[in-house]
Amino acid sequence: MGEITKKTNKKTHRSFRTAALALGISIISDALDYLAAPVFSIPIIGDVFDVITTGLLYTITKSKVSVIMNLAEFIPFVGDFLPVYTVSTMIWIMREYGYESSIRKLLGLISNKH
Repeated sequence: MGEITKKTNKKTHRSFRTAALALGISIISDALDYLAAPVFSIPIIGDVFDVITTGLLYTITKSKVSVIMNLAEFIPFVGDFLPVYTVSTMIWIMREYGYESSIRKLLGLISNKH
């Protein structure tokens, strides 16, 4: 019984580290994308940065949905000013940890008018 608890705690601890790492990289990448817009607006330099960041986040999250969402970074001007990496990582975290159903219930309560 104690062995099962240790494995669960170890997995939860590792999952938290993975989520924190992915979110940290996403926030830093979005900040760099916004603050260094003149440098990253040059097509080749900006696209290389976006490919590296998208690949790095995929190796951490293994989420194809996040990769599809991160492709919005390749849309000129839109990808430079929206926090695409952060939003996609937060959605991945919500889906990974099962918060998706809680958010749907909350949205249902908000939108439900009695």
